[in-house]
This record gives sequence, structure tokens and C-alpha cells, in this order.
Amino acid sequence: MNEQKHSHNFFTGLILGAIVGAGLYYFLTSTEEGKKIKTQLKEKGKDVLGDLTGLVEEIEVKGQEFKQKAKQVQAQLEQRAKSMEGQVVEEAKGQLARIKELRERGRQAAKSFTRNGKPLS
Repeated sequence: MNEQKHSHNFFTGLILGAIVGAGLYYFLTSTEEGKKIKTQLKEKGKDVLGDLTGLVEEIEVKGQEFKQKAKQVQAQLEQRAKSMEGQVVEEAKGQLARIKELRERGRQAAKSFTRNGKPLS
């Protein structure tokens, strides 16, 4: 029963839509006022289409500008990374040398805590 009601509502809406569409078509094509409205709608449509075309072109230009700026930033970041890489390597070498120095000092200190080559503990 419920499906019949939905089906009935669908066809009622379809018929009413066709009647309204036919009436609107008749009004826009057969009456002077309808022809004026149709002309105005066409002009507005062309204006909106022109505005939309301009907006799309502007977005494309902005997109290209953004792409160029992104490439510049990427190049700057890569340059900074390369310069920092050298600094990090030099600092790591310095720290490694410091570790070796501390290890050697620890070995020397450990020798002083032995008696006849044997640990004191």
C-alpha cells in the first residue's frame, strides 16, 4: 500500500512538473513579457558565464603564481638543508673526536685503579 502511495505521488509530481514546464515554455515563447524575460535571462546568463570565465582564468593565474612560489621555497629549503648538512657533519666529527678523547682518558684513569695489572675491585 505504501509503495502505491509513493508511486502515486511520483506520477502526480511528474504530471504537475510537466504542466508547469509547458506553461512556463508557453509564457516565455508566446507573450511579449515572457520574451523580454527570456532575453533578460539570456543576457544575465552570458554575464554570469563571462564572470565565471574570468574567475577561472584568475584562479589559473593564481595557481601558476603559487606553483612558482612553492618551487622557490623548495629551492631555498634544499639550499638551507645542504648548508646545514655540512655544519652537522663538522659538529658530529668534533663530538666524535671528543668521545674518543674521553674514552682514552677513561682508559688512562682505569689503569690507575689497578695493581699489578689487576683491577682493585
